[in-house]
Amino acid sequence: MAELDYSESAFQEFLRQSAVSGIIKPATGRARKLAAEQLMGQLKSHERVDLRAVDIDELCSRFHKIQGSTIRPENLQVYNQRLSSALDDFIRWTENPAGFVSNEGELPEATVVASRDDAGKAVAREELALNPPRSPHDIFPIPIRKDLVVYLQNIPLDMTGAEARKIAAVVQALAVVDEEK
Repeated sequence: MAELDYSESAFQEFLRQSAVSGIIKPATGRARKLAAEQLMGQLKSHERVDLRAVDIDELCSRFHKIQGSTIRPENLQVYNQRLSSALDDFIRWTENPAGFVSNEGELPEATVVASRDDAGKAVAREELALNPPRSPHDIFPIPIRKDLVVYLQNIPLDMTGAEARKIAAVVQALAVVDEEK
């Protein structure tokens, strides 16, 4: 049996793919990725090879010593919680991908939408999952009506607020003018 990979690179791939595949909500994926980017720069070499060896409280302490007063304690606590949840999910997924359920709490929107699909939509969704686009960047399902889902693709997990506003402006330009009543 092949040895399981608990490395930092496997963790980063898990973060990317879990948001794309609907295992976790895209917003949760982005938040966890940001926390990981902030904290994991302080990992020691043996921790990078096996993330099960990481003591997240101690990692946060290392990060705080370097950042000093530039990071607020409440932000550090949020990073701690997000990275803890992400690592917990990663370890459980690595050990049992088929039986994995995120510790995120609520069902991801993609799972909720999939449960409402009729047979035709379910086949189309399965086809998309099995044969993703050639460069499968993040595909986010956005239910806009009870019977309609719109998919956004190639949205970076590190998108800025300005970039989000630019995309929103394009979408708003496509809308039919609402009539005032």
